Amino acid sequence: MEITLTTDALRRRNDFVSGRPALLHKAWRESRGRFFCSLVLLASLVFYAVLTSPGFLARYNTRFPDKPLLYSAYVWSGLFHYALQGLWILAAFIVALGGLTRERTTGVALFTLALPVRRLDLFLARASIAWAEAIAFGLGSAILIPALSAIIGESYPFLQALAFGAWMGVTGLVIVTFGLLLSEMFEGEFTAPVVGLCTLTAVFLGYRGHALQGWNVFDVMSATASIDSKTQLLTGTFHWLGLAICLLISLILLLVAGAVIKIRDF
Repeated sequence: MEITLTTDALRRRNDFVSGRPALLHKAWRESRGRFFCSLVLLASLVFYAVLTSPGFLARYNTRFPDKPLLYSAYVWSGLFHYALQGLWILAAFIVALGGLTRERTTGVALFTLALPVRRLDLFLARASIAWAEAIAFGLGSAILIPALSAIIGESYPFLQALAFGAWMGVTGLVIVTFGLLLSEMFEGEFTAPVVGLCTLTAVFLGYRGHALQGWNVFDVMSATASIDSKTQLLTGTFHWLGLAICLLISLILLLVAGAVIKIRDF
């Protein structure tokens, strides 16, 4: 009996490993439309923010000559800490949507369930693609900033932009797993998107508008505790405790989503 169970477990693991490229390709095909649309929106925001920055900074520094705003501070406060981060959160959540529960609503779940793989394997493949896409959002939009800055006669350190983008993508894994969990919890085609987007928008604006106080994932994502107060560039190492908390929350959400998949009757 023990040998049989061990053999079955090894066979399932080998089946998943051998079929992983196909599962990843399936997950990618299902989300690539949302990925490219989101990437275009993020890039458009960066283009607009950087190319219009000379006029904004000129008006701001004329109005507040005793508190001049540096270009690097404009980039962090306007993009990494606010607009770009907010749009990245929405994009990361959107690419995490989908899965068997949504397919059940649209009537194509039977085809997916007929595949010789576990439901959990399908979920893990979708989660891997969603996280990779979220990382790409952060890196892709961030590295545009130094390139566009040169066009307007400004400079922004490439490594700083890369670090901010990568950090936002890694710590923001909690947003991705939140989307994955809601996708498995709600059966309605539009229920998970509406609940998730409304919740994220309300909480994000609540913290940014100082209506909510205390520790929050958004300040961790923008590395608020690791920047210089004047230049708003990174001054040293990141605060790894914040990253650890974000990863722990992400793991908990992932485990809960996996449990929902196991007990749900498709």
